[in-house]
Amino acid sequence: MVTRLLQGHHRVRIMSSRPASPQSQGLRVYGDMASRIGLHEAVAGVDAIIHCATSLKDTQGVDVEGTRALVTSAKESGSPHLIYISIVGVEASDFFYYQKKYEAEQIVLQSGLPWSILRATQYHSFAQSIIESLLARSETEVRVPAGVHMQSINSGEVADRLVAIAELGPLYRVVEFGGPQVLTIEEMTQAYLQSRGRTAVVRAEPFSDPLFSALSSNSILTPNHATGLMTWKEF
Repeated sequence: MVTRLLQGHHRVRIMSSRPASPQSQGLRVYGDMASRIGLHEAVAGVDAIIHCATSLKDTQGVDVEGTRALVTSAKESGSPHLIYISIVGVEASDFFYYQKKYEAEQIVLQSGLPWSILRATQYHSFAQSIIESLLARSETEVRVPAGVHMQSINSGEVADRLVAIAELGPLYRVVEFGGPQVLTIEEMTQAYLQSRGRTAVVRAEPFSDPLFSALSSNSILTPNHATGLMTWKEF
């Protein structure tokens, strides 16, 4: 996304928990959402903030309280356009991570700042990590969670959409962005195996897992907004 912004001749400042390298001096500000370090420096004088910070380990501290602190710092520095990347279906899920993302959405839309929220479906890379973890258990037979389906999307296309929103200006609404197709995890696993020249028996079985339960809900899909271009097989 940074490359896309620079190609559009925008001045960019990155807040990251990784120290700046010599190549990123002037672009990168060291910061931490949970501890609030670097927030004021990161947002000072900016016209728009693309808020992508998140944490599975400290969702309350980073996604919820960190967003609240970011809003405070942003309001102290002016009135920048706050753009938040969220997930399709967070408003209807009891999965803890999705619930915290929804809390963060509420903070953004009640912030008093110009705002936009983009909800995307699961990234192709996220689906890949799930499938690779399942494949690691056996070479010949792959057990996958029954009922799981995804409308996965290319993360680069999501980055393009976030940049477009930053350039367009505040939407004052939540918009959804989904991948081009809905596939079961069995279909996705078979396509992955084929792309690697591997064969294995794919067997769908019940899994007791909060994430897989969330991915079994139709609320994570947005067939009316299937505007992503890159398919799972192409990825």
